[in-house]
Amino acid sequence: MTKIKKDKSNPKEIKTKPSSSRNKFIALGVIAAIIVGVAYAVHKSDNTVDSSFASIDGIPCETQEYTTFHIHAHMDIFINGQHAPVPAQIGLENTCLYWLHTHTPDGIVHIESPQQKDFTIGEFFDIWKSTKSGYPVVSNGPEIFVNGNLVSTNLNNTVMNAHDEIVLVYGDVPQNMPTFYQFPEGD
Repeated sequence: MTKIKKDKSNPKEIKTKPSSSRNKFIALGVIAAIIVGVAYAVHKSDNTVDSSFASIDGIPCETQEYTTFHIHAHMDIFINGQHAPVPAQIGLENTCLYWLHTHTPDGIVHIESPQQKDFTIGEFFDIWKSTKSGYPVVSNGPEIFVNGNLVSTNLNNTVMNAHDEIVLVYGDVPQNMPTFYQFPEGD
């Protein structure tokens, strides 16, 4: 916008340029608005749920891993005395991951949530059934051992705690039952 000054000696109006300091303020305002808009868009994209994947047991598939509640448990599965691996990539989809997931086939279950809460083996198995093959299909439910102790709960009521060694036994109990898992340093 330009200012119009009247010159008393000349009846015509003279147009003058806006001050350079005003132009600088306008440019800074535009730049600030762009930065805020980009930051907001990045923030929303980092925290959004991938709507192409349904929540499982109330656990969404999200585009980021969380550190608010970040623990690991270890799981071993035995079917008639034989070790059955827990596969890699449980709970990981192309664009998102569930709060309960595995990265590698070492049996470490990652529990990474934006809130601290109890997560169960049953929730992990529901995510496994929905996102990965290799789920153990056995007619009877397993015996559950946590840190070497037989527990009287079922999959849906057995909470996974930090550094638990969870052993699920279908059929014959193995002779060398794991009771402890040495997590990598920092886990």
